[in-house]
Amino acid sequence: MDIELSGGDGRPLYLQLRDALRARLLGGAFASGQRLPSSRELSALLHVSRNTVDEAYRMLEGEGLVRIVRGQGAFAAQQVRQEWEKPDRAFDWDSHISADARDYADFREHEGRVDLGNRQVISFSSLAPDYHAFENDAFRRALNTVMVDEGAVLLAYGYTRGYEPLRQYVRQYLAGKGLRMDGQEVLIVNGFRQGAGLVVETLVDAGQAVAVEAPTYNGFLGILRARGARAVPIDCDAEGMKPDDLERAIVDKDVRLVYLIPTYHNPTGRNMSLRRRQQVLDVCRRRGVPILEDGFNEELRFRGECHPAIKALEGSGNVVYAGSFSKVLFPGIRVGWVVADRSLVRYLTHEKYNQDIHTPPLLQAALRQFCLEGHLDRHIKRTRGLYRERLDALYDALDEHFSGRAVWRKVEGGFSAWVEFPERLDLRAAMEEAKEFGVLYAPGDAFYPDGRGRNCIRLGFSRLEPEQIRRGIALLSEFIATLGG
Repeated sequence: MDIELSGGDGRPLYLQLRDALRARLLGGAFASGQRLPSSRELSALLHVSRNTVDEAYRMLEGEGLVRIVRGQGAFAAQQVRQEWEKPDRAFDWDSHISADARDYADFREHEGRVDLGNRQVISFSSLAPDYHAFENDAFRRALNTVMVDEGAVLLAYGYTRGYEPLRQYVRQYLAGKGLRMDGQEVLIVNGFRQGAGLVVETLVDAGQAVAVEAPTYNGFLGILRARGARAVPIDCDAEGMKPDDLERAIVDKDVRLVYLIPTYHNPTGRNMSLRRRQQVLDVCRRRGVPILEDGFNEELRFRGECHPAIKALEGSGNVVYAGSFSKVLFPGIRVGWVVADRSLVRYLTHEKYNQDIHTPPLLQAALRQFCLEGHLDRHIKRTRGLYRERLDALYDALDEHFSGRAVWRKVEGGFSAWVEFPERLDLRAAMEEAKEFGVLYAPGDAFYPDGRGRNCIRLGFSRLEPEQIRRGIALLSEFIATLGG
């Protein structure tokens, strides 16, 4: 019998044997009622103990695939089988793909694509936090603590709106940042992306318009694309989204929602001025349009001015605030939140239930425990210094290699810098060549809904050491020179 068991598989041998036998039984390798090899025969053939074979047979008997007769052995269970003709060609799945799924896949694979590279290149394309800075032991202890305290409850179904102690913690945490929480509810979600998607699904119908900064977070453009909504780009200046342009778009395009990243914007790193935050809020409130505010990395301030969130301003009742712990802590646990008026959270909660019922309670509880023990604040304080050093290394390298060749604005927080080159350079088309050269970036057109930005790049520095940053920018300089830039 052609079965191979591996001690390096990570699973007990009896489970490996059960799976191998199950596949053969279901695949018709044994006729109904056929006697299987005895435990003595199979143990000698596979070099395992008879107990291993016996346990595998007992488990298969429990599944109804094997019948064990005392003193006679194990037999394949009686099964009704029908013969059928083998199809002459594979099923044509492609012809059954919906138009929306096809369109979204095209977006993800082409204009919305950001190549994250590999270990053979110096990659500036990622905005993920450096996992070397994660406090793994502290989180493991927090996980152990909550499992001891309420493990049975945390492994059962949870509430759609979230683990109540974490909801209260997030409420206090955001109130401490100045957000106006009166009449507001907190919904725990699987990262910012789910939260933003719930808001779009609830407020925007297919074909309707959503105003976004130009450029903006490409993941949100993907959310709109999947919904079939229209992204309306609003140009920005050094202070942020231009309020007059926004108001014209609201009137002319019948905008249903405005999406903003006011603090340490992705991809530009810009920090919207307080005056501009108030102006945009006034326009939207006057025109009766809701705002989705993305607070994805407000904690990542290295120096400079600190402005309140739009949700913290007077009269921000039309603002939905979404964020997560992905950038300031661990992206892998996928815990985020949406803060909105109670009347809206009612619908968001139903939409979340339709998607996944709830965010894992165990991770929510462990995260709260981790934060209560003070690890979040210590982690933010420690990593601010780490990322500030890397941002400084990036700007020093840009000053050295690209002065007079490109344009950028220095930012004071976040994980990225935005660099504009002469319009004749098509840096999207040059990505594969750049990777061959040993360096990678995120192409600017991925962040525009209208195809602009092919002469721009986003440089993420969070996962690179200062020496890697200096070497990477030097390589990028050499590569750009080969393009005539």
